[in-house]
Amino acid sequence: MMGLDVKILFFIVATLSVCVYVAVSSNNRQKKKILNKITKGWGRHPQNKYSSEEFENISHYFRRTCNGHSIDDITWNDLGMDEIFKLVNNTYSSVGQEYLYRTLRQPDSDMDKLKKMDVLAEEFTANEKERIEVQKVYNWIGRVKHISVSDYMDIVVDMDKRGNLVHYLALLFLVSSILFTALINPVIGIWLCIASVAFSVITYYRYKAAVEKYFVCVNYLIKLLSGAKKISKLKYEFLKDYSSELDRINDAFSEISKNAGVIESGNIDGSIGEMLLDYVRMLTHIDLIKFNNMASKLKNKDELVYRLIDILGFIESSIAVASFRVMLENWCKPKFKDRGNTTFEVEDVYHPLIEKPVANSIAVRKHILLTGSNASGKSTFLKTIAVNAILSQTIYTSVSKKYVAPRYRIYSSMALRDDLGSSSSYYIVEIKSLKRILDAISSDGMPVLCFVDEVLRGTNTVERIAASSEILKSIDNKKAVCFAATHDVELTTLLMPGYENYHFQEEVTEDEVLFNFILYKGPATTRNAIKLLKTVGYDYSIIAAAQRQASYFLDKGMWNVDN
Repeated sequence: MMGLDVKILFFIVATLSVCVYVAVSSNNRQKKKILNKITKGWGRHPQNKYSSEEFENISHYFRRTCNGHSIDDITWNDLGMDEIFKLVNNTYSSVGQEYLYRTLRQPDSDMDKLKKMDVLAEEFTANEKERIEVQKVYNWIGRVKHISVSDYMDIVVDMDKRGNLVHYLALLFLVSSILFTALINPVIGIWLCIASVAFSVITYYRYKAAVEKYFVCVNYLIKLLSGAKKISKLKYEFLKDYSSELDRINDAFSEISKNAGVIESGNIDGSIGEMLLDYVRMLTHIDLIKFNNMASKLKNKDELVYRLIDILGFIESSIAVASFRVMLENWCKPKFKDRGNTTFEVEDVYHPLIEKPVANSIAVRKHILLTGSNASGKSTFLKTIAVNAILSQTIYTSVSKKYVAPRYRIYSSMALRDDLGSSSSYYIVEIKSLKRILDAISSDGMPVLCFVDEVLRGTNTVERIAASSEILKSIDNKKAVCFAATHDVELTTLLMPGYENYHFQEEVTEDEVLFNFILYKGPATTRNAIKLLKTVGYDYSIIAAAQRQASYFLDKGMWNVDN
């Protein structure tokens, strides 16, 4: 008998040892995986995948909290800023990526805030070990799906108070049936236990279903508070000010976060302990009781919740900015001029999404009119300047060797399309887009930096040139700087002296048209639309006829209708 007891004891010890070994090994593998992900992701293009629903959710925090001037939807879409966001977004938590998105859409006039982000980015670049530890915390906080952080928090602070009477009754029924079984009548007691378990399970799932979405929200809030506590405990000197405020917020939520682990459900880590705890919750309703107690204490704490999001988001966004800077071949910190000085100067500026970019430089003291052949680089240059202005005013980083300019309100009218939803033609969409820029220029505030590509392309040549020249002339150079691109060479004369002419050009060979994408001073003197027909294999007769027609018009000032 003694030998059997020893064997049983040995089996139990061996089983527990194997379980511990498996758990520890799994935990170590997971830690190595996370470390490898963070290390390899630093200073590289993030490989995150986004659905259209996810992108919409990411924007909610910006749309709920934006104040003052922001990059409007037209400008954001014109410039392909979603792709810029993806390039910068080396974050691991929802709170980080949503804060970063909001940052990129709100050019900041607060120099102190810009410099604070710059200081943090430099600290994270210089202190690799500390940066990795902070990133581990954000990886632990993680991302939520199907809803934004701000949506979660709005739900949390607006929860209705619910009573615990049913849950206390279920718990009392269960305890009483167990005591009845043990102390009075085992047979009847077993039936009472079965009835109490059935009552507990049925009422648990009934009430849990009604508050399930709130559980997810509260769990994420608790995770944010726990993450804030983890960051504070690291006690890094350069995070001292942020840590002290995070501690203050945690103190304000201390009654809520205490024992909050009991409300987590869904076997989140796959452990046996968590599985057992799920059954305990089901039978005792301890998670529902705790949740209802928490809900009553979350009222009127929305300001603290959003401050928590802001601080945590700001810190992780600074890490993303640091990673973005490491990724770039050349970058600089912008220098901002006084409000009354509209001079704009960039040196060796390029677009961060182009793999092998051609850098250009320009010093602007008046408006700029760009001309050049199709595909020569006009639109790309407009986007390059606009994107750099946004990055400079949002994350204190210019993709250039030098950036000197005032702080601007930034607008564009470039990649427009027909609005089928309102049955508006391209021309109507375009003139409304231009009008919003003129309205911004005439209003009070920082000077406007605007970008217009092929102004009024949606109408006939004569009216386009007449109207576009007058619209562009009307832009007050004391309140705005305009970069415009056009195929209409007539504008190079009509807009003088208010606009300075620059152009892109090409080299034409027998079989192809080559572009160097270098910016030149002065108006363009060549056209290539007909020549490009040849390079893609159009019939020679079409090309020859087109050349004759163009030559006739240039010589006579009218089209040859008899040809």
